[in-house]
Amino acid sequence: MRIALLTSFFTFAFAMLFLALVQNYAQAGDTSLPTLVQTQPKAPVRIVAFVDTSVRESTADYSVLPNFWFQHSSPEFDFDTDTSFQKYLNSDHPFDDSTYTPTDLLPIDSNFTANNSKAFKLRAEAGTQFADMARHFRNAFSGDRLYISSAYRSSGLQWYLIKQWCAMIKCAAIGTSEHQAWLAVDIKVITKWGRWYSLDAAYPNKYSDRLKANAAEYGFHNTYQKGIEVDGKIIEWRHRRYLWTELAKILADNNQTFAEYYNTINN
Repeated sequence: MRIALLTSFFTFAFAMLFLALVQNYAQAGDTSLPTLVQTQPKAPVRIVAFVDTSVRESTADYSVLPNFWFQHSSPEFDFDTDTSFQKYLNSDHPFDDSTYTPTDLLPIDSNFTANNSKAFKLRAEAGTQFADMARHFRNAFSGDRLYISSAYRSSGLQWYLIKQWCAMIKCAAIGTSEHQAWLAVDIKVITKWGRWYSLDAAYPNKYSDRLKANAAEYGFHNTYQKGIEVDGKIIEWRHRRYLWTELAKILADNNQTFAEYYNTINN
């Protein structure tokens, strides 16, 4: 008897539930089951570097374009002016203004880094060149990407890092940091499978080899690669500084660091 009553109760409950669902569809003016709307995904956008930084062209991810870089007619390198892309920085040659802040700081606009590039800032020309380098890097390795660890750091943040833990042989003194110049990035590599790689030349890999071979094409140079005695800082393989393509290629062709070149022409 109890089993029969329970069976009747559940039958009635399911019937009422079904009726309520039918009424809801009817009131909505649509008695058919809802269907998923399929939309075509938007093609990702990338920025291509041109000499005129105000001109930018969006192209689909799958398009392969030739490499462009900023070409400076009859370039003259300026190692002294704070606003120069070649401003040489060390403890004996700081910014004239220790709180120097350029006026052309922009988020790095790239769809080809492993993390959100727009969370990091560089000067406009340097950021555009880095975005182009990241695009070619991603294409060369079928989806493996550069990962940005750090870019612009204010004098205040540099002071905080030094105060907390960072020794002077690793972190530059206030007013001497290439990060404060808005021209330096710290990078590593993450593959499309999620594996991390450093750029340590002591343990070379295809990623470090590629950057060593062609980062200069985009104006970037590893400033700290020969140690304290040569560069004034410990070796930092992740560090890349924008100097202009013309100067970066001179350094690469002669296997010189920025410090070696600067000291050579000033002695």
